[in-house]
Amino acid sequence: MPSLSRVLAATLLVLPAAARAQGTLSTQGFGYPSGQMSTRTLGTGGALAEIDPLSVTNPAALINLGASALYFQAEPEYRTIRLGSASDRSTIARYPLVAGGIPLTASLFAGVSVSNLLDRSFETVGRGSQLVGTDVVTSTNTFTSDGAIGDIRLALAWAPAPWLHLGLAGHAITGDNRLTSQQRFDDSTRYAAIRDTATVSYVGNAFSGGVEAYAGRYGVVAASYRRGGPLSLKHGDTTLASAHVPDRLALSAAFLGIRGTSLAVRTAKEMWSDMKGLGSAGLPISEGWDTSIGADVLGPRFGSRSLQLRAGARWRTLPFDVRPIVAGGGFGPSASVSEKSYSLGAGTLLARGRAALDLAAIRATRRSSATAVEENAWTLSVGITVRP
Repeated sequence: MPSLSRVLAATLLVLPAAARAQGTLSTQGFGYPSGQMSTRTLGTGGALAEIDPLSVTNPAALINLGASALYFQAEPEYRTIRLGSASDRSTIARYPLVAGGIPLTASLFAGVSVSNLLDRSFETVGRGSQLVGTDVVTSTNTFTSDGAIGDIRLALAWAPAPWLHLGLAGHAITGDNRLTSQQRFDDSTRYAAIRDTATVSYVGNAFSGGVEAYAGRYGVVAASYRRGGPLSLKHGDTTLASAHVPDRLALSAAFLGIRGTSLAVRTAKEMWSDMKGLGSAGLPISEGWDTSIGADVLGPRFGSRSLQLRAGARWRTLPFDVRPIVAGGGFGPSASVSEKSYSLGAGTLLARGRAALDLAAIRATRRSSATAVEENAWTLSVGITVRP
């Protein structure tokens, strides 16, 4: 017989992340894809991801870092869920990216990063009743999840020619979710609360490669590909399910012909269905299309300090579909979740160029045809780069 913790873990992994109204749209399935992008890139809507050395999608871009650097990013999200006149607000604290890089030779660069592949933090609250002897006992039932699937990347970038950058990277996919089920009875004098906690972990690997090709100082085209390896879901030493890390292909182009300015467009496809074996057979998954356009331009000067200004727009399909809860129990037909976002950002150098501060504000709207729930979110991204 499986333990209660194992049953709880398996059950919560296939439940939609439903909140008080009907649920969050962004944390269905195994979580929300934060994108593995730096604050600078997020300020352009994601358009610079394939040529930005601090984003971790294209290992070839790492060499653009130029010199040794350490990077840290914090990203709180302020989320509002609406269903008709009802609404629910929550705040999610994320630290989605830490990275560092160091030159090995004049044409070879190495870097390591830790980023979030999928973030799954949510809390669901519902009312229930059950028959205990001859009494009908009512209770408040709470399910919570706290955790993420992370990506530890070790990358090398090489410049065989000034106009050509190549990159390779290995990825260790790891992380865990702490899952909690709690039942608090209204009559607490007669019935004690029931609480059970389980932790499941993820173990996998992947490899990625990338290229950048420059047309002088006028433009660049870039591409990256991640090949997913095996991915396992474990409870303790027991493997509950197996699948693959999603493959991803991304293409981008940028115009660099104006001093201090980058105008970019990017599109990517992530094969989230590779994770299908990790959940229940009925877990609905959509392939993730992600398209963005944005600009990073040289702004005004304040004394000896210049300011970079950024803006962008992004359209993408989130990986895990909505399965709405219908009257009488069970689930209705599923449908994909679309996200549209607009970004503004800024960045400047500090400490005589030995540090940099980047800020981005992102307004996202998430919808699905399967439910009348609408999710809106403000995300503030803060990135700090330090050069030792």
